[in-house]
Amino acid sequence: MRVIVLAPSREMETELRAVAEDAGFESAGEPIPQELCSALYRDPDSMAVIRSPNSAFAAVTCRDFRRADVKNLLFVLLDAGEFNNGAAALILKCGADDVQPAPIHTDEFVARLKALARRGAYNDHLFIKMPGCIYDAETGNAEGGGRKKHLTQTEARLLTALALDPSKIFSKADLMDHMYGGEDEPEQKIVDVLVCKLRRKLIEMNDGLDVVRTVWGRGYQFEPKGFTPDYRDARSRRSR
Repeated sequence: MRVIVLAPSREMETELRAVAEDAGFESAGEPIPQELCSALYRDPDSMAVIRSPNSAFAAVTCRDFRRADVKNLLFVLLDAGEFNNGAAALILKCGADDVQPAPIHTDEFVARLKALARRGAYNDHLFIKMPGCIYDAETGNAEGGGRKKHLTQTEARLLTALALDPSKIFSKADLMDHMYGGEDEPEQKIVDVLVCKLRRKLIEMNDGLDVVRTVWGRGYQFEPKGFTPDYRDARSRRSR
């Protein structure tokens, strides 16, 4: 993945690019938001790092990019003097994927770049179609047949990670990255608990069909057409 840096000075841009390159990313720099927007369009798999001196600039830039249908990851580094929970929440609401105070420690910067790269592209208004319902990321609800189930934020991240790449078998470590991004992670056994809760809701919404397949010894996989769960097999494995 290529990291494209927008910074208020060439010195800041060069420093951030050097750290990204040392971590194995390709890098480039753009001096103004309009040119960054164009660069992101040309390279839809790239990630933007926006080093912002104030929250208003970061919020407007992210909002304008999303309105222009930019789907790339946006990582905002906001001056520490401007950083607070309200400012970060506003910037996230405007479309950023992560917001952190700057300057940022090199190790944390690299860790967050890698976590974002694993998490995948931004999805402003995602719909996930299943046999008996549709999940709407904006409302957090799975709806169909006059029924509705609300997914918690963590359940939604789990479903989204699986559904965006149904060909992939996700290990527990993969899913932990998508759900927590390396921050305040509980033990990996939480994945089994969350899959169980998610399944219970979705099986009810999909008229008894399961959409999360357990691939024993490897992880979990999304089945968009659904399948009839084999409860006997699950019980026999638990009893071993």
